[in-house]
Amino acid sequence: MRICVFSRSYSPDFNDEIQAVLDVVLQTGGQAIFCGHLQAQISSAFSLPPNTRFLTEGETVGGIADLVVSMGGDGTLLETVNLIRESEVPVMGVHFGRLGFLSNIRKDEFRKALNEFIKGNYTLSARTVLEIDDCESLFGKKIFALNEVSVHKSSASSMISINTWINGSFMNSYWSDGIILATPTGSTAYSLSCGGPILVPEAENLILTPIAPHNLSVRPLVISDKDVITFVPDGRTEDFILSIDSSQIVIGRGQKVTIRKAPFTLNFVRRPADSFFGVIREKLMWGEDMRNK
Repeated sequence: MRICVFSRSYSPDFNDEIQAVLDVVLQTGGQAIFCGHLQAQISSAFSLPPNTRFLTEGETVGGIADLVVSMGGDGTLLETVNLIRESEVPVMGVHFGRLGFLSNIRKDEFRKALNEFIKGNYTLSARTVLEIDDCESLFGKKIFALNEVSVHKSSASSMISINTWINGSFMNSYWSDGIILATPTGSTAYSLSCGGPILVPEAENLILTPIAPHNLSVRPLVISDKDVITFVPDGRTEDFILSIDSSQIVIGRGQKVTIRKAPFTLNFVRRPADSFFGVIREKLMWGEDMRNK
């Protein structure tokens, strides 16, 4: 079993889980893989197998890993999409953060969950990924969104207008603080906080959610994930913020941003007992009512 451990940085809190990975690698005659920025700390903290591999910056796991283990919070798990990309290697999220909505495996459950994965006792939840045209020219590299792509005003600007096209047909000008295009996974994130609906992970839809719209008649809209959406920001300011999950850049007035569903999915490892509805009840207190007690 070839297992890649991904985290933003090293923490001694990860030691038991990293050792569990190393134990499984030795038992299965596999290989442990780590991101290059962790090499110094990992090498000094553990006795590593001789075939341990450290990835260079920008390297992906396609063809070299059977599983990615994300250690951290939900934000860390979101970043694995740019490590995995079109290889569709499954990812298992271990919760070290504050909410643990996507990274749903607790520390004390990890060793068991890893052994169950080896036995094949798991399912995969395929998650929609978004990409934007000309990403390299804007961000300097190709990156993808698991939650959402958004265009919003800079901190000092007044209300803006986001001219929006769907499949080349003009749809609306959103007078607001910005707009979000969310995936089903992202429906429980930024979009939800702006009044958007919750979508089940399997839904073949996207959500257009305005941020603080000026018109009361404007509401979030569910569209097909086959649609191609284009945003063009306008307003009194020259600067706007384009966000792809946690990555942000400044774009200018009139900059065209075209977004579409990527030709691959990100596959979350789910245990047989895992339930999306159970997670939103527990983590989001969905449907919480004193009459249910």
